[in-house]
Amino acid sequence: MRFHTTLLLAAAAAAAGAAPAHAAGPEFQYLGTDDKVHVVRTTEGCVPASGGAGQGVVNRTGRPAVLYATPDCSGSPVAVVAAGGSRIVPGFGSVEFPVTR
Repeated sequence: MRFHTTLLLAAAAAAAGAAPAHAAGPEFQYLGTDDKVHVVRTTEGCVPASGGAGQGVVNRTGRPAVLYATPDCSGSPVAVVAAGGSRIVPGFGSVEFPVTR
């Protein structure tokens, strides 16, 4: 399991490094159940996880990422990933980035 976790986070990080030079700004990345890395570049509102429920996540935004099991950010959060953090969160369905003061 530890190898699988490391592999997921490495895949997401590698894809982040492969981003084009013009792709500036904060990003939230996750590995979907379709085994593709998905990138979210907006920190506004609720963003459903495309490509199947997300797995490993990398939060390169300036805000915490609040993950929900549902595709519409309803119900109780299943995890919170700090700004700049990463972790394995199997089965999340959406993410939102609350404003912190």
